[in-house]
Amino acid sequence: MVDVDIPAFKAVDSQDSGKKKAQVDKNISKKRVLIIEDLGEMRLMLKSLMTSLGYQKIDIEPSGQSAIKRVLDIKYDIVLSDFNLGGSIDGQQILETTRKTYSLDHSTIFIMITADTAYEAVVSVLEYQPDSYLVKPFPPQAFIRRLGKVRQQKKVFEPLNKARMDQDYEKVIELAKEIKATLPQYTHLCQKSIGEALFALQRYKEAKTHYLVIIKEHKNLAWAHYGIAQCELKLGAIVAAIKSLEQTITLSRHFLSAYDTLADAHEKLENYEQAQIALKSVLEVSPRSIERSKRLAELSTKVKDWQMAEFAYSRAIRLSRDTEAETYDLYYGHLQSITQMIEEGSDVKKLNDKFKRSLTRLRIIGKQNPAAVSNSFRIEVQQYVTRNHVAEAVKSWKTWRRLMDDGMAAPLTEAQEYTLKKRLGLQ
Repeated sequence: MVDVDIPAFKAVDSQDSGKKKAQVDKNISKKRVLIIEDLGEMRLMLKSLMTSLGYQKIDIEPSGQSAIKRVLDIKYDIVLSDFNLGGSIDGQQILETTRKTYSLDHSTIFIMITADTAYEAVVSVLEYQPDSYLVKPFPPQAFIRRLGKVRQQKKVFEPLNKARMDQDYEKVIELAKEIKATLPQYTHLCQKSIGEALFALQRYKEAKTHYLVIIKEHKNLAWAHYGIAQCELKLGAIVAAIKSLEQTITLSRHFLSAYDTLADAHEKLENYEQAQIALKSVLEVSPRSIERSKRLAELSTKVKDWQMAEFAYSRAIRLSRDTEAETYDLYYGHLQSITQMIEEGSDVKKLNDKFKRSLTRLRIIGKQNPAAVSNSFRIEVQQYVTRNHVAEAVKSWKTWRRLMDDGMAAPLTEAQEYTLKKRLGLQ
């Protein structure tokens, strides 16, 4: 849990207050802090500030990619992240990853730091909101005040958060009502917690009614419209859910999960082209999402929109390069979409260059995986046959056959091998 006792910075006059401060500092020293900042000078300043407050376990990352690995591997009590990190991953994506990874644990403090004054205009309607944010440049005392305020809020919600962690959702509802009655400034947080708890208890009709009451008073709360949509999906009212999701997006184009859920809803109705539109829209808002790019590619493959599939796979490959998300299935999907585009008569020379690059990378990252090796030759043979380059296809097949004999490539069934040889004129 995040301790919220604010350390004293003035000299203490009594022995009791000195003991209290020592205890506070001891608690703080156990907390884990992650600072994500691409500018060296700012990294040093933030570390100095946190050290002055008594924090000792401080990790520092200069890039978004390395920071996400940290978030996935280590549970942090405080994350301080710059918004614009200069790489393929920004602070908002790190915030999204943090919130999803610690989905039940709301104790982690996330403070966004940005030089972009426009962030202030959108932060209130973001789906994943930081606990606070600061616009550069800012004086140290402003940072300390902000951090102290957030820690106070976390202290108020600590019992509720524990109940959530224990999945005691009846207790969550009870505590949220108590906080709302005594501290009205936290009304929306309490209402949101109650709705989520009712949903977790599978009381979907009651949860929907709860959200409808909220909207009656505050019609522009995107999260309440999203809550209604989730309930409607569970109740089987898919068309109504789609309308609620569209309203959510209208109120907040940054409510990323609404696009994902909208795509889900359209897929349930087999409206695959509408699902594709939803995914294209969310990638316009958040273009650096690997998973959404991959999903768009897979959905485009389903509707045989090979141009969009190739584009989406290319984006996923670019974003995942040299990360754990870089998998051979991305490259195999990319190669399949290129092959289909060639078959449909697209620019062969341009696509052939892409094919070679993707095939080379597939073989590099999949060389220890027999299935990946076989798939790389399978698609290479298919591409040569599509271009009527039978001699090259036969040469590729012979290499593939040797690798299968050596156990380096996954074997084919007798039927698969017979069909392939017949297609190559070898039967």
